[in-house]
Amino acid sequence: MKKYLFILSVILAFLLSGLSGRILWAEDVVTIKRTAVIPFGIFTAGDISINVTSLISDSLIKNEFKVVSQDILENFLAKRRIRGTEFLDRSVIREMGAVLETDVLLLGSVDLFEDGENPQVAINAQMINCFDGSVVWANSISRTGDDFATFLGLGRITSLKKLVGITVEELLSNLPSIVNSAGSSVTPIEITHAGFFPDVLRGGETTRLLIEVKEITGRLLDIKAFVLDSEIDLKTEDGIWYAGTISAPAIDGVYPLKIYVLDQLDRLFSMDSAASLTVHNSWPEIALSFPHRLVSPNNDGINDYIQFFPELLKAVTLESWQVEITDKAGNIVRSEDGFGVLPAGFIWKGDNNKYKTVKDGTYFCRLFVEDKAGNRTSTVKEKIIVDKTPPETFVVLAGENEESLTLSLEIKDISEIADWEVIVYDRTGTEAGRFEGKGNIPATIVCPIKKTKKDLSPEKANMFVYSLEIRDIAGNRLQIEKQPLKPLELEVTEIEPEKKKHEWVEDF
Repeated sequence: MKKYLFILSVILAFLLSGLSGRILWAEDVVTIKRTAVIPFGIFTAGDISINVTSLISDSLIKNEFKVVSQDILENFLAKRRIRGTEFLDRSVIREMGAVLETDVLLLGSVDLFEDGENPQVAINAQMINCFDGSVVWANSISRTGDDFATFLGLGRITSLKKLVGITVEELLSNLPSIVNSAGSSVTPIEITHAGFFPDVLRGGETTRLLIEVKEITGRLLDIKAFVLDSEIDLKTEDGIWYAGTISAPAIDGVYPLKIYVLDQLDRLFSMDSAASLTVHNSWPEIALSFPHRLVSPNNDGINDYIQFFPELLKAVTLESWQVEITDKAGNIVRSEDGFGVLPAGFIWKGDNNKYKTVKDGTYFCRLFVEDKAGNRTSTVKEKIIVDKTPPETFVVLAGENEESLTLSLEIKDISEIADWEVIVYDRTGTEAGRFEGKGNIPATIVCPIKKTKKDLSPEKANMFVYSLEIRDIAGNRLQIEKQPLKPLELEVTEIEPEKKKHEWVEDF
């Protein structure tokens, strides 16, 4: 029967939240009577030692505030292992208010503290509402001794202690006198932690919910948790941590956790946005882009590395990523992996996982990713060419007559040819022809020549020379300086001698 009454209360809470956007309770204000001061510290300058915390406490008492004893406050902080203001979350502040019976908490810092002819001090402070953890007041002030000087320098403050006292009074001169004691966001029980593990998954998969409860000003009578209209069966062993499991909804989306607590006075409180569950069923959409696909790792400053960029085409939270570069046989030569957000880009210098330069040839790059829901996908194989070797060339004198030479050229290279130049010199060493171009070099080049009687002497028969420069698109360069043009060697087929017929000899 009690369970049904609770569910009925939850339905009523939904109706109320639908009308007003929240569950409303009476909102009261109270006069600030008691405050706790988180230590500001004791500061020294030369022989001067000033307890700023005491000065602030005295100023509060002077303004008719009651101040929690520092011994009692420090005992509270020590028991809860609170070593700094970064540990003061909403639940701790509210617990402090309930345990120490304080309305507000004052905290801050001394940012500047200098003595001298012109002393300087700067202090900031905040007042926190111990009912709901909100900031109700804040101020910051800095002063120097010269600030108080009048005409001819009269009135200048030279005492650091006096300056600090005046600065503290000014800092606290406009403190509020009232704060809200209760409101729609104030509950007698705090949910200090709530989360799904995992919090991103595929539809239908099971996840575990953990909730940590802290009683502040009331006792917990019951607690319920829902995702949509599915109630999560919560169990606890210590009354602090509650756990349960749920199957994720089938459809993609973000599903908030709704928590309802019932205190010992049968008051129902709802708590939204404590946690959320994300369902993601589809694969991540990714791509790799390449400004160029050639790498020539020979340290010549041209294409010594290749850069490529991963892209997440649709927003999704990634769990991990991996980049693999494989050879034609599918063997991994280079890989890198990581977790979370994709890097802005990758650089490959043509080396393997042992940082040794790989052989020339064709390689393939792929990006693999897995999102937090466990969906895994990869890009298509992207081809990369490694070419660190200059072009290989064969140049021969294919023909000669009284007017011209015919050169036969054969080029071997993994990459395409970017540009080339061939210079032919006659037997006198004079440039006979210069040929150049972009792209592939022609298979034959005809160079006109002028013959002289001197040219026809037998000892000058093989004195035609050439120079050559070829550069491929990877940046590899071949240079040949004045090499003799050798004539084309015709393949000679050896004629096998005629085999003699077997002669039968009768020798009895």
